[in-house]
Amino acid sequence: MTSESFLYGLIGCAGGAALLMAGFLIRTQAWHLRFSGDHPGGGPQKLHTQPTPRIGGLAVLAGFLAALAWMSLSAPPDLHPAVESLRLPGLLAGLLPLFALGLIEDISKAVSVRLRLGVALVAGALAYGLAGVKVHALGVPLLDNLVHSQPLLSLLFPFVFTLVAVAGLVHAMNIVDGLNGLLAGITLVILGVLATVASRMGDGALVLLALAGIGATAGFAVFNFPRARLFCGDAGAYLIGYLIAVLVILLVLRQPTVSPWFALALVMHPVTETLYSAWRRARRGMKATAPDARHMHSLWAANLQQRSDESGRPVWLGANAGASVRTMAVASLSPLLAATCPTQTLALQAICAAYLAVFVVTVRLLERPIYSREASSFLSEDAQ
Repeated sequence: MTSESFLYGLIGCAGGAALLMAGFLIRTQAWHLRFSGDHPGGGPQKLHTQPTPRIGGLAVLAGFLAALAWMSLSAPPDLHPAVESLRLPGLLAGLLPLFALGLIEDISKAVSVRLRLGVALVAGALAYGLAGVKVHALGVPLLDNLVHSQPLLSLLFPFVFTLVAVAGLVHAMNIVDGLNGLLAGITLVILGVLATVASRMGDGALVLLALAGIGATAGFAVFNFPRARLFCGDAGAYLIGYLIAVLVILLVLRQPTVSPWFALALVMHPVTETLYSAWRRARRGMKATAPDARHMHSLWAANLQQRSDESGRPVWLGANAGASVRTMAVASLSPLLAATCPTQTLALQAICAAYLAVFVVTVRLLERPIYSREASSFLSEDAQ
């Protein structure tokens, strides 16, 4: 088997397995919807109108595991070192407990935020200890020099920041999973940029891991956009967040010319959304982790519905999917621009700063008064 046909097989295996599992979950929902269903009106972030299974993470996991099996069993001899360098058992040791807890939350809807955060930190610790996933620098020379000049700090810093990076991104990707196809679309852009830059740097191992994620996410996305017949759920968002965190950390670690700011630029939208949401909630006297519906994607959906109500014309794709497309377009700016300069720290810092400004201005413009009942449903925490 040639390397090219192996890569096509990898994507096809991941996408096919995810597609089959997603189709199976939808066809059998009469058996499991009573405990797997996400029901309208169940919380401020529930923007759908029909009960929908929220265990689509099983489809993403099926695709990802199928891709890993393909990598392990079918890789041509010249790719064996690349596959072995990923230390897949170690990566799975961190992923599977995190995924299992997310699946329990998807079914029970009763797992505390503290427990979920704790397990995400444990996942980061397992990835650090068993797979060599390590944040070794932040791209801030003064801070990096200080850390590496102190023996104790040089031991603690990589461990602590790896845990924070993994747990933070797992949570951030869950936050942006709010509209049809939004999480899948953002994920495909980030993983596509990662695969492109890793290929440019000659890191075939990370290309394989990114392509595995692309295939698994794409197979699930068929049933999630524009009409969502299956939701990714916490388990799927945790898997995706963990995978992206591992990839960005390993890329910077394995390729010294890649700036740590490239990692931040890739995930600028979920990180900004998470931090801005925590600040917004604190300002309103809420817990930083309390759910609400004032994210960029929620505001965009409400504005599209308001515009439709005022004009009497339907929104292309509907308010939900239409807002998802618009949010994806904004969220893609930072990673796509970063792909052009992964080694240039100053340019990447400018991209991150510019995206922060774009995000804040966009959200401020979208925070206009909403009057119609249909539009207000997208901001439903006001009714609580």
